[in-house]
Amino acid sequence: MKLRTTHEHRRTGRWFAAAMGALLALCVPLAQSPALAAIEVGSPVYVGAKQGYGGTGIFPIWAETPPDPSAPGEPEAWAYCLENQVSARTGVTGRVGDLSSYLGSNYFTDPTIQGKVLWLLAHSYPALSLEEFGAASGVPGISRNDAIEATQYAIWRYTDLTFDADWFWETPDSEAAYWYLVNGANASSGATPADFAVTASITGPTTVQSGGSLIGPFTVSTNQPSVAVTVDPTRALTDSAGAPIDATSVHNGDEIFLDLRASHAAGSATVSVAAAGASSTGTVVSVPTPSGSTPSAADHAQSMVLVAPSTATTRAAATVEWAAAPGTTPTLATSLVDASDQDRVLAWNGGTVVDTVTFQNLVPGTEYTVRGELMRQSDASGTGLTGTTTFTPSTANGSVTVTFVVPKGYAGDTLVAFEWLFEGPDATGQPIAQHTDISDPAQTISVQQEPRTPGVPTSPTDPGSPVTPTQPTVPSAPITAGTHSAPAAQASPLAHTGSDNSPALVGIAAVALIAGAALMCGRRRRTS
Repeated sequence: MKLRTTHEHRRTGRWFAAAMGALLALCVPLAQSPALAAIEVGSPVYVGAKQGYGGTGIFPIWAETPPDPSAPGEPEAWAYCLENQVSARTGVTGRVGDLSSYLGSNYFTDPTIQGKVLWLLAHSYPALSLEEFGAASGVPGISRNDAIEATQYAIWRYTDLTFDADWFWETPDSEAAYWYLVNGANASSGATPADFAVTASITGPTTVQSGGSLIGPFTVSTNQPSVAVTVDPTRALTDSAGAPIDATSVHNGDEIFLDLRASHAAGSATVSVAAAGASSTGTVVSVPTPSGSTPSAADHAQSMVLVAPSTATTRAAATVEWAAAPGTTPTLATSLVDASDQDRVLAWNGGTVVDTVTFQNLVPGTEYTVRGELMRQSDASGTGLTGTTTFTPSTANGSVTVTFVVPKGYAGDTLVAFEWLFEGPDATGQPIAQHTDISDPAQTISVQQEPRTPGVPTSPTDPGSPVTPTQPTVPSAPITAGTHSAPAAQASPLAHTGSDNSPALVGIAAVALIAGAALMCGRRRRTS
């Protein structure tokens, strides 16, 4: 049943609502510059631009100034106006305080009214999701702007009025949700800041931890019915007896453990708890009129009251490190060869090389990933040539292979395979073993030098046309045996190959001709 005042109050209420309707525009943003902080009493916050209908709205609040205020992302909290007749400012830094820090002079100074407003915040949007608020108010499917309008009007009903006014509803849904809130607040004794307090913490073990065992205990503390626990990197959670627990419902005082009974390697993990809700609901944001000034009772912009969204959580975390189980530290050894002929020399233009990685002290049935990279032995720099193999060993000791493809461009280089072993399906986190010896010949391969290309032969010289010999010239004196002087005149040589003996041959021919001529003359004399 809706609560109404007398006829006179209704007429007065309509007149007052009309007058206040003209003042609703005062609760609009006036842009200024921001600052940064965390959402807790005494810290600054950034006030973003109003969202909702023109006359009512809600303000996004960030613990720190968004890097890009034009695209700030999701806020940490929201805020409603507490003073209907004071202008709101956005894009500015406000300061968070408790209820006693309120600078206004309207009815919100009364602790009873403060209790009513806090009750409204706890039972409206965004402390409830739209679906939850719609179901509770009897307006399923209520729009976001209608939910905001109903809540803001209900707050002003207590902070600036002493009676129920006929507001300028945008829709019947907004009016119906408003009356649900006002009726509930009137019937309630109110709420206090303690009702919104949310605590969650976790403490880690104080003794030395080692792999192959249960790591803990981690002790959870909270004032909520339960908290959710997560582990990074993921590990199974157990109780002190090693039995699995429901990580989504851990209670105050519970002691939990990480199950590392099947993992003997050293490592670390962060255990986090998350409780629904945040203690910021019900705190007041005081906003200065000039940016950077200190707001006061005499000079301040619109005061706002914070409300944490339904998705808000209070978080805490504890990090633990543990050593490898005694005598079970994983080790690696490697052997790198050319895949084509199993030697340690690779062709100058590249090819495939295979590194056989021998491991010891792994946990059978546990998934591991080995990642390798070829390094230049000359300066130990990486080549970017990598290979990865994920495997689950059936025995503690064994081997796997990692393949690398070497492209053209490494002729003359000496390459060394470095290998790192990780626990899990990928090569992330801290390696549990490695083999990175730049001088180890077993993990080294040499790339041949690129062969030199021989010079291009020139074309043979054209021999030209043969030269016809001329009549040999008779030497001026006989050639004495053993004398190698050249004749006085010499015919042009014929085209030939090999050594040039033409002068000697010509001399011999001349002697033969002279001898023949003398013989002929002798015969003629005898005949005559």
